[in-house]
Amino acid sequence: MTDRVFSSLSRHASQNPEKIALRSGTRCIAYRSLAAFLAHNAKTLAGPARVVAISTSDPLEAALADLAVTYSGHVSVHVPPFFSRSQQAHLVEAAAVDTVIGACEAPVMTLGLCPPEACPPLTALLDPPVADARRIIFTSGSSGAPKGVLIGERQMAAALAGIEKAIAPGSEDIHLSLLPVAQLLEQVAGLYLPLLAGAEVHFCPEALAALFGGPMAPIVAAMASARPTTTILVPALLSRLVSELRTTATQAPDSLRLIAVGGARTSPALLAEAQAHGLPVHEGYGLSECCSVVALNRPLDTRAGTVGQVLDGVEVRIDDGEIIVSGPTVMEGYIGHPPVTGEWRTGDLGRFEDGRLIVEGRKDWLIVTPQGRNINPEWVEAALCADPRIPAAGLYLAPDDQLEIIAVLAAPVEPAHIETLLSDLPLYARPSRVRFAPASQAGLLKPGGGIDRSQLAHLSKMLACFPLSHDMKECVA
Repeated sequence: MTDRVFSSLSRHASQNPEKIALRSGTRCIAYRSLAAFLAHNAKTLAGPARVVAISTSDPLEAALADLAVTYSGHVSVHVPPFFSRSQQAHLVEAAAVDTVIGACEAPVMTLGLCPPEACPPLTALLDPPVADARRIIFTSGSSGAPKGVLIGERQMAAALAGIEKAIAPGSEDIHLSLLPVAQLLEQVAGLYLPLLAGAEVHFCPEALAALFGGPMAPIVAAMASARPTTTILVPALLSRLVSELRTTATQAPDSLRLIAVGGARTSPALLAEAQAHGLPVHEGYGLSECCSVVALNRPLDTRAGTVGQVLDGVEVRIDDGEIIVSGPTVMEGYIGHPPVTGEWRTGDLGRFEDGRLIVEGRKDWLIVTPQGRNINPEWVEAALCADPRIPAAGLYLAPDDQLEIIAVLAAPVEPAHIETLLSDLPLYARPSRVRFAPASQAGLLKPGGGIDRSQLAHLSKMLACFPLSHDMKECVA
């Protein structure tokens, strides 16, 4: 992977030196400056492979550090800016971090990189990168001690090749980076893939706040000014973006050709409304353990209700309803655990239809009612998330054996409207009550999409309960 990406970057720096590679606000870094940055900081990072944590909430700085660490053959570990202190401490200990770029309370060596603007010009082609760079990805999960996924060059190379064939990036592309660089999907498809193609990556620092319920206006403004061709969203962010466009009577820029969305199930109704507002959304499916992308709906070849065709080079089979992945994108393993060989059981339920993968939800989230009915919560939750004012929802079987649903609100919604949204479901799958939580509530929304299910029991005790009837008054989050 590193050979191909960095040789392409070197070629772009030679053939089109003033082309912008990375942009954030008024700060622009051309391909020539980016190549010089890598060459100069390779001296600082020279030496045996070490585990380098990248700890910054600035997406441009995180991207630069990732590129420098990878080019120099080290192990990169992003510290997600949304992690708690205890999760950060666990990350540092579990990954055996010995060096940190950025701010970190851990008692390890801190390293500063020379910024691109201060690096001397590169007078020759960029040297080949140091081989065998790796990255450890800590997903937010639902516990205080998430596992670290070890991804090597083999996994990155295979994922890049598969995504490249699926979406055909070009040098004219402008990728609007909205997800944190700490997420593997954004690293693969939002940083390395555009640079491989000679495209521009445009960062939006305000997107981190929006991801957790903050204002959406900065993202709409970034879209208008950057006029991107591609971006990646999670369903909750897509829902809020559609709501913002609807509220402001705005259309998305016509420059967009692909918006990839994944991380949780997306309602077909939400996808349809997104298309109506000029958002060319294509659902995909993947997980960090398989280098983020397993299947994707292609531009000009998408089918609602599916996550598209499996990427070239990746193999998927269904065993007793469970999605099983094999091939070169499967991780090396969890750090501190035995290496993974062969297939990876995803824990996700799915099936194929006309060669396209349909994901039906998590196997371990299945709810079995006292009446013996099996209900996949994502099926019910997707009905609520068809309304952009409800970026996420969580179905919960309460201790009294009643189904209730917690709706995360970005704008006021009436309980009677919840009843309407659920009306197409069979009676056994309809919750008997609803509770409302604001989208801005800390820790409620997961960065990979959806609600943090570990909070459902607590929220059930703390939030007001509304029976699902048409007699209730308006409820404001």
